[in-house]
Amino acid sequence: MPRNTIDQALVTGLSFAANHAVVQIVQESVQAAALVALRRRRSNPSDAQWSKASILADAAVFAAGIAMQRRFKQVPREELPRAGARTAGYWLSLAAGAGAIIGTAQEVLGVFRGERQRFPVIVPAAAVLGVASEAARRHRERNNTPLAQEGKIDSVKAIGIGLGLAGGLSLATAGERKAADLIAKAAARVLPGPDALWRPIGHIVALAALARATAWLTDHELRGIERKETAFETAFDVAPPNPNVSGSAASTVPFATLSKQGRRFVWTVTTPDQIRAVMGERMADHPVRIYAGLDTASTEEERVAIVLDELDRTGAFEKSLLMILTPTGTGYVNYAAVSAIELLTRGNSACVAMQYAARPSVLSLDRVAEGRSQAHLLFEALSARLGALSPDRRPKVVLFGESLGAWASQDAFVDRGTDGLIATGIDYAIWIGTPHFSKWKEQVLFDGRSDVDRSLVGVFSCIEEWEHLSVEERAALRYVMITHRDDGVALFGPQLAIQAPIWLDRDRSRPAEVPQGMAWSPTTTFFQVLVDMKNSATVVPGVLAAKGHDYRADLLPFFHRVLGLDASEVQLERIERFLAEIEVERTDWISRHGAAGKGLAATLVERWMQDQRDQGEDADAKLMALLVEVARDEFHAAGGAGHLGTATTEDADPAE
Repeated sequence: MPRNTIDQALVTGLSFAANHAVVQIVQESVQAAALVALRRRRSNPSDAQWSKASILADAAVFAAGIAMQRRFKQVPREELPRAGARTAGYWLSLAAGAGAIIGTAQEVLGVFRGERQRFPVIVPAAAVLGVASEAARRHRERNNTPLAQEGKIDSVKAIGIGLGLAGGLSLATAGERKAADLIAKAAARVLPGPDALWRPIGHIVALAALARATAWLTDHELRGIERKETAFETAFDVAPPNPNVSGSAASTVPFATLSKQGRRFVWTVTTPDQIRAVMGERMADHPVRIYAGLDTASTEEERVAIVLDELDRTGAFEKSLLMILTPTGTGYVNYAAVSAIELLTRGNSACVAMQYAARPSVLSLDRVAEGRSQAHLLFEALSARLGALSPDRRPKVVLFGESLGAWASQDAFVDRGTDGLIATGIDYAIWIGTPHFSKWKEQVLFDGRSDVDRSLVGVFSCIEEWEHLSVEERAALRYVMITHRDDGVALFGPQLAIQAPIWLDRDRSRPAEVPQGMAWSPTTTFFQVLVDMKNSATVVPGVLAAKGHDYRADLLPFFHRVLGLDASEVQLERIERFLAEIEVERTDWISRHGAAGKGLAATLVERWMQDQRDQGEDADAKLMALLVEVARDEFHAAGGAGHLGTATTEDADPAE
């Protein structure tokens, strides 16, 4: 994905700091081990003797690291412990090799000058290795067509900011090192051995304390994010009057219990008039949208029961299509997906979603288990309800999930393969941007299980790949994953820090979207894809794209073809145009009505007052009378309305 100067600076600085930290810890451990071995032979070894012993120890560890990499050479579909052992060997050889080179250079300088010198030979050594690394990267890119990059990077500025970031992290590292030294000295007072022997333990204790403090701070910040995501949004601060959606006066779901994303979801349902205008047809039904927020009920079972009541109340089971949507971390449901379904079905559809987290997806990884459990309960409850219907009255059931929602809904069928979806009554499933972590995805695509019918599952980067299948293959497909090859969300995972991904292979498995000059390095690749994951989710309202983690342009063609929903080319073009237009209008509405006094409620009052004036009524007097009544009855604050609606001191009855 395109990266700007700050992005590149982050990758540079974080990689530099992480590499330095790992090498430092490994090297200090090697030196501690060398000191232990040396003290067995000499009671009080000199620094010069310790230096030479450390170089020998570095050489031995370097050889061991190389042996580990060869012993655990990467193989297809390997277990992560094997990859971890290989990467451990990589770090051992890298750190020990660096220590041996620097130590030897310092020893040589000391011999040539007749005395031991403290010269920062790491500076020229790093410069030489940096130039060599860049030359190797350019060689890999030679004779390859470069990818079009939208981001513009000022290399000098990026390096400067990156070094500044690394410097800041180095200061933090210096603080950690000081704490480790103090802990090591304290340990040396009560345990045998010098400070240097206990310094690795000091690092472990200091880092554990830092991790604890970081966890506390993170938890505090996450709670703030959750409060923001569940707070009322002034642009949608009035319950919708449409009885076909949750949160309305006719609904059993209180509007106040819907999250910010839930309130947006129920308010933006497509109207029959919009459907008729876009599709150019006279017949259009009222779509149904059901949503349950985290605050709708205290338990998953209660939320599922409320959703079923809502489905019964709205007549959702009488629709031709029932779409079950698993939201992303904040509870967000893709507008384009739901609106496209409502248009393609001419309103003869019901869409249902249940919130399971209240943070952005990248911060909701610990909520996936809850989302999976809740999805499983909902699927089983719906399966029982649908099983009681006659086949001719049963709606087509479609499962849709995006990003974290795709992961949660897929893993509700872990260890059940495609048989689990069939048994539950899921006719079709379309998932977009499935994260790397999905266990169900790995099982159905690679494990060769007996409960998996591979002909039912397909993974595509674009609709053209689906169209390249034969007619028979397309007819058999039921469960489709749409995954862009440049989607950082789908490619990112902790394993990048210990295992080279298949998409960086030199053979044909490397997609065209991956730069030829990119090679795997534990820390650098991890941070590169982390930044790419951030940039993958960048979208422009009204510009439906099919790039990175933006799948809005893929939804309409896949829904139309995979689900077999009727629409002409002209109608498809009009739907696409409508989806872009309403997205811009929605974004503009939220922006213009996001402040107090400009929200939906305020806009309604202004419209009502203007209508009253147009009819010759005293709108101000009516509003003030209502305001005083509400203030008095609801929160006993009539005094805030001044003398309006209350008697003056002279007119007041003392008895009252």
